[in-house]
Amino acid sequence: MPGRQLAKRLLPAPGGPIINMSLTLDPSLIKGTAMPNVPSKTKAYSYLRFSTPEQRKGDSYRRQTELAENYAARHGLELDDTFNFHDLGVSAFRGANVATGMLGYFKEAVEAGEIAQGSFLLVESLDRISRQSARRAQRVLEDIIDLGVSVVTLNDGREYSSVSLERDPFELMVSLLTFIRANEESAMKSSRLKGAWGAKRAAADRKPLTSQVPAWMRLDREAGEIKLIPERAAIVERIFRETLDGKGQHLIAADLNRESVEPWGRAKYWQRSYIAKILSNEAVIGNFVPHTLDYVDGKRTRTPQEPVQGYFPAAISEGLWADVRTMNEGKRSRQRGRNANLPVSHMLARLAVCPKCGGTMTRVMKGSRSRPALVCARAKTKAGCTYKSVRIDLVEEAIVGRLPERLRDAPAGERDATLDAGVENARAALGDVADRIERVLDAIEQGGDSRTLTSRLRELEGEYEETRDTLRALEARRAETAGQTVQARIDRLLGTLEPEEGDPLNIPAVNGAMLLVFRKVTVDYRYGVLDFEWQHGGSVELPYSLPEES
Repeated sequence: MPGRQLAKRLLPAPGGPIINMSLTLDPSLIKGTAMPNVPSKTKAYSYLRFSTPEQRKGDSYRRQTELAENYAARHGLELDDTFNFHDLGVSAFRGANVATGMLGYFKEAVEAGEIAQGSFLLVESLDRISRQSARRAQRVLEDIIDLGVSVVTLNDGREYSSVSLERDPFELMVSLLTFIRANEESAMKSSRLKGAWGAKRAAADRKPLTSQVPAWMRLDREAGEIKLIPERAAIVERIFRETLDGKGQHLIAADLNRESVEPWGRAKYWQRSYIAKILSNEAVIGNFVPHTLDYVDGKRTRTPQEPVQGYFPAAISEGLWADVRTMNEGKRSRQRGRNANLPVSHMLARLAVCPKCGGTMTRVMKGSRSRPALVCARAKTKAGCTYKSVRIDLVEEAIVGRLPERLRDAPAGERDATLDAGVENARAALGDVADRIERVLDAIEQGGDSRTLTSRLRELEGEYEETRDTLRALEARRAETAGQTVQARIDRLLGTLEPEEGDPLNIPAVNGAMLLVFRKVTVDYRYGVLDFEWQHGGSVELPYSLPEES
């Protein structure tokens, strides 16, 4: 092994000359000797984003990756490979990459201290960060640099930091003009796609628009017609007639379960909520209600349009529909008033599961003098399992009194390379489906075979929804295994359980924080134990008080 050259400057005797020497040392001679610490390089993180995987198959992915590697090498930065900040097939026009994508996760990791201040975020251009309105996009950029991170645009080599934007107004103007151009491009594309959808909906009264139809119908592809499934249409009529006779939705669901009537769709048993959806669906009298997608205050909203009369075959008469609607509206006006749109009412909402069947537990309240309790939803609708109520006040008392100490000893979790790969693949698949949908829309707009294309479009939309659900589950799982980020979420939950002196306990805030930390909570009434399953793996048990048997 070659020797290591160490330059040593020897101080002379007073009045003597300065002597410079170069010593060659064999590392084997200094084995076990502590060497001076070499400062680590400043870290840089590459952020890649594009709308469709077709761009990855082409040059976009390679280009963005190569630009980041070259920049880091030229400027002496360490390009971090432990994080994978890629938003593949994620839109920046509505801010999805910030709200639910990896750019938002990057910010969260900086806030949690998992990424150090002074680091660099490398992007090909500013439109990779945001294509929202210039005002919103500029806010995204400034939020990042205010965290102490410098943003570098690789296409022009500009570095945006809190210092540069304050020192040079021209840099601020460049960023604003870039965001304005990117937003205008995306707005034009959105308008074109909306026009294509509008043309399809205009033809909905002449031919089937989609292969997705209500569960009591089917699409005959050869004939190009939508037809009723007789036995299911009979159940629809039964639901309306029994409702008109005064039978409640819970009882209707319970009777169908008791008679072993096979439920429709993915549900394992009939539920009150599905009965309610049937009773409010105009498709039962043949009406198709198209919707448009709008964005209000950044939130995606489906807006109903004018119904298309006679699009579907009717399962019931318009007279029966009108009678049931009138009766239900009267009930709502008398009974729902103060109970409508209630906020989350207990800490384990959407988390509590039954210890016997693993199904959801729901809140019940029997009479004004009883106490709210949790019961198995399957048992409540008489679809099986055991009806056993658990008082919510005893459960919440245990959570407030004992959970904080468990949280302080919680495992933080570790990153999982397999999850990283799964997320990236799912995003690529989602973008690929989105790209295929866009090509079908273009073909429809150009006058292609409408029947074939609309059928294909509906198939792609179903594939898109399934892929999106898979991606969300993988992203959630990965976010839950992120070390210091997990700890930040645990700390947030601790804060909601231990409010400042004099402040009341905020139940919805506790529930929201618990949903980020735990996957589910098994309320095991057999032993008086709450089993909390961490989002990032493992579980912790918490005893709660069982009421005395009367």
